[in-house]
Amino acid sequence: MDRAGRFTVASAVGYVVAALFNAILDVVKESVKAVNAWLTTTFGHHWIGHGVLVVLSFVIATALAALVYRGTPTDSTIRKITIAVLATTIVSVLIIATFYTTHG
Repeated sequence: MDRAGRFTVASAVGYVVAALFNAILDVVKESVKAVNAWLTTTFGHHWIGHGVLVVLSFVIATALAALVYRGTPTDSTIRKITIAVLATTIVSVLIIATFYTTHG
């Protein structure tokens, strides 16, 4: 088992989860004032809470993926992960941009 490869794959999975969570949390906290207020009350500022939760989602998703994925990444796996990372980035940008251009 290739440890570095396993953690590379796991980190990419963590990124995918964190990027989507970031976009969704941004929309939710701007749309639901109670969520924004909870983040502010809990963390001192809503952006600090946002950042903490996104980092936490990355760490948890990466750890779970590292536990589940036990193989050595093949060219096919790397290609699929690269596509997932690019697609997730585009989708996340579109979610945030669409929200702010329509609610802005």
